[in-house]
Amino acid sequence: MTFAYPWLLALPLAYLIIRFGRRSVPQSAVFPSTTFLGALPKSFKQKAREPVLSTLMLLTVIALSVAAARPQRVTVMEQPRMARNIMLVVDASNSMSARDFPVQLGHTSRMEGIKGVVAEYVRTRSRDRVGLVVFGNTGYLQAPLTTDTSLVEEMVKSMQPRMAGDGTAIGDGLGLALKRLREVKDGAKAIILMTDGVNTAGQVSPLKAAQVAKDLGVQIHTIGIGMGSAPMGQQPLGGMLGMPVGHMAEFDEKTLRSIADLTGGAYFNAGSLADFKKVYQKIEELTETEGDQPDRLLVDELFAPWVLAAFITYALALLLSCTYFMKIP
Repeated sequence: MTFAYPWLLALPLAYLIIRFGRRSVPQSAVFPSTTFLGALPKSFKQKAREPVLSTLMLLTVIALSVAAARPQRVTVMEQPRMARNIMLVVDASNSMSARDFPVQLGHTSRMEGIKGVVAEYVRTRSRDRVGLVVFGNTGYLQAPLTTDTSLVEEMVKSMQPRMAGDGTAIGDGLGLALKRLREVKDGAKAIILMTDGVNTAGQVSPLKAAQVAKDLGVQIHTIGIGMGSAPMGQQPLGGMLGMPVGHMAEFDEKTLRSIADLTGGAYFNAGSLADFKKVYQKIEELTETEGDQPDRLLVDELFAPWVLAAFITYALALLLSCTYFMKIP
């Protein structure tokens, strides 16, 4: 039980301070003298009158203060919401080993940089269906659309560069994700594509896959990973003092923008861990379903019994003061 105006619960304390703090002025007649009446023994009615009537009035004030504070029972009513269907399409080619992702102690590989953020995002999607596709020379389904986000989270954490080959088949990865989404009949559908390279392999053109996504009503949000160009890996004995060596990796920003624009999605560039976290926050805002409604709060007002209790105690005090405990001047 909660109170809308809890500060009103202090009213009984204020009543007691006023009731017992003020000095009572004894009533007496000037003539004749009534001093001898004080020596007379008091009856039970005289002894009980003040405690009983004072207690009833205090109970009245307490009940009124509780009623005025508006006691309530608040119940959270979850609104029905259609689950979203989100396919994560992640580049797992060799270029994801490029060590240009800033972290606290220097730099880490792009793959290691994104895994923690993607796993955290999956963990928050407990009410949605999430799937995972990785691509290299072609696309590979790592996890089908499922509400078992712990399974998808573990699959994300197990991703490694070159697990799907050295190539970058963006179109094949999108095509495999679209195949899975096509089988879903209800709920919003979206793909989050993460890549750091240019489409160099596969059977399907990325823009052709984007056109299919548009026809199916699937939004594709694209994320370009890295700083644009970066050295690949690091050989401990290669170069001077183990400096990074290898060829350069650069994502195709123009194609990623075109894919997002064609499907009504958004393009982002994530060059650092902080950028990547912000990207997923923005994607969450974009993937909100139009029919989604916030949870409702059902409030039950509980003041009525307290008002009734106050009425009963006051009426009883008034009745007793006019009958059994009536004080005759």
